[in-house]
Amino acid sequence: MEHTETRAAIAYMKELHRQNAFFDQILETLVSFSESERKKHPEWRKGQALSVCTAIAFPHIEAELAKTDADCFSDDEKIPLYLAELKDCLFYGKSRVGIFWFYKDLPIFVHAVPLEQGEHYGEAITGTKDHADYWEELRSKIGWLSILPKQLQEEYFSIPRGRVVYHCDSERFFVYHGNNIGKQDLQKVAAVFCLPKDQTVFEEDVHYCDLSDEEWNNICEAL
Repeated sequence: MEHTETRAAIAYMKELHRQNAFFDQILETLVSFSESERKKHPEWRKGQALSVCTAIAFPHIEAELAKTDADCFSDDEKIPLYLAELKDCLFYGKSRVGIFWFYKDLPIFVHAVPLEQGEHYGEAITGTKDHADYWEELRSKIGWLSILPKQLQEEYFSIPRGRVVYHCDSERFFVYHGNNIGKQDLQKVAAVFCLPKDQTVFEEDVHYCDLSDEEWNNICEAL
């Protein structure tokens, strides 16, 4: 019995270590993203660039971050504290539903709400925004869409996107995505939405896929 409990404890610690390393990898990607944006704006300091890119990628946690003392926008020395608080807000919060896009190895423009604040749609609970309308909101936020090359700013479907929905009947979260997001990247999405591993299903949805005109016509004819 003791051996069984010991093995379970070791497995649990290994999983915590794996998750922690994975979360750190996501934060490193965010930092890299902010550094690339800083090259476009030489007047920005490191903390300012990191704050701006965090707001663009993960606007759903801005209010939580604002409650902390980790404001690195005007103080680069607070960057380590900012990243620690960001990690807590992002990955150790409540499970969420909503929409996302994916760009430069990172979920961005995430609009996520806690499950209890989602909208009921039959036996499912979904987020409160759709991609088309939210894209227009993003367009009105100065500088947000400018992180994308100009040719990708026009249409909401120009970069990979998807949606997280909770199905009450199966008690599982479904991450709906296209054929343009890899498995490792989907794990990043699940982490940002705080989805429990044993209750998460990744499902390709043709609605989010990159398809040729011929492929779309074949699908339409089959309906």
